[in-house]
Amino acid sequence: MKSLHGRLIATTSSHGALVYLLEQIPADAEAVWRTTWQYVSCTLAYTRTYGHGRIFCTTLGASPATRAHPSFQQMLARASRFVGGADTQERTVRVAMIGYGAIGFEHGTAIDAVPGLEYALVCDRNEERLALARQSFPSIATCTDMDEVARDDSIDLVIVSTPPNTHASISMQMLQAGKHVVSEKPFCLTTAEADTMIQLAEEQQRALTVYQCRRWDPDYLAIQQIMQRGTIGPIFHMETFIGGYAHPCNYWHSHEPISGGVFYDWGSHYLDWMLQLIPDPVESVRGIEHKRVWHDVTNADQASVYLRFAGGQEASFIHSDIAAALKPKWYILGEQGAIVGEWRHETVKTRRWSGDLIEERLAPAESLPELYVFTYDADGAIQRQLLTLPPAPSYAFQRNLANHLHFGEPLAVPPGQSRRNIAVMEAAKHSAEQGGETIVLKC
Repeated sequence: MKSLHGRLIATTSSHGALVYLLEQIPADAEAVWRTTWQYVSCTLAYTRTYGHGRIFCTTLGASPATRAHPSFQQMLARASRFVGGADTQERTVRVAMIGYGAIGFEHGTAIDAVPGLEYALVCDRNEERLALARQSFPSIATCTDMDEVARDDSIDLVIVSTPPNTHASISMQMLQAGKHVVSEKPFCLTTAEADTMIQLAEEQQRALTVYQCRRWDPDYLAIQQIMQRGTIGPIFHMETFIGGYAHPCNYWHSHEPISGGVFYDWGSHYLDWMLQLIPDPVESVRGIEHKRVWHDVTNADQASVYLRFAGGQEASFIHSDIAAALKPKWYILGEQGAIVGEWRHETVKTRRWSGDLIEERLAPAESLPELYVFTYDADGAIQRQLLTLPPAPSYAFQRNLANHLHFGEPLAVPPGQSRRNIAVMEAAKHSAEQGGETIVLKC
């Protein structure tokens, strides 16, 4: 649809928004965002002086779905700062990491890739790990005493990447020193610890968040999109699973006094997903553990969590190291359809220097599942569709963190959400210790 000033087009976005592309803007306006449509340069947003101030105008759709979209809200927040004359001078947040374990390289790579963040310091008691950190990131400083991190006034933010039973104490030490804090998952081990950490962060006026990196996994993003479109209707039943039949690792992850146990391992991700997909308050939790095969480690061999929500929905999560047959990763029932995520069994082929071809079968958890959506057609027949998973956004957590610290944008993982995860995991563990007793919970 053309006019003297622009054209109306339908986008290919998930919510089918209409966008009005401006071919002309007022003479006194300044274009902020432009795009090209069918070889014509068009304006998407502009600013202009109005009275004693300035206004911001955008034509990126006006439907309720558009206005509710996080990206649209982020755009308006940034535009408000821009036209309001907010300080846009670039600053650098200097980041330290305490505990350079398996995740250290991932954090460092992401920090280096995101403008506004600088990987400045790594603290670890193990000199070999510090050497690896310096090899990967030559510009960083290193130390073996985390008190040095707390005393270093040049450090703005600390990533706590130590074993879970130390997350609370170290996070609170850094908050008291005036640092922003990112905790590895799980946030902590008890709700009382979570409450103390959140209160301290508020008192210190410092950011506190948890590295729930799997909120950006492609299969979870695809499920979110399906739910936002209303394709299967509201969820009333959900089952999730991870595991297989294999000996657990021999590191601290498998030692319950340090890790918190099975509920706090993969449960930190799966329960976070479930609580995001069903936001209604949790009313009851039931946990069951089995210790039957791997007696040389202290974690349970299998742990199950069963949740009931205020809206009547039910959800479950199973993590098993003694499952000879796998359940689907996802089994979600909605009022108008379903979603099933089937594990894939992938093989990686590599060739040795000798020329020998080596095939290695990946653990199911290392591969994305095949995600199917089941819906009813007009004749009542069930249709199955294999979804193409969206790409994972690069360094989404770290970009959000930088935007929060520089521009005040909301945290993607506010600590209150992580506290809810801990409340459920703590209740599940207490229930399992009581033989599967149902725990009444309001969170």
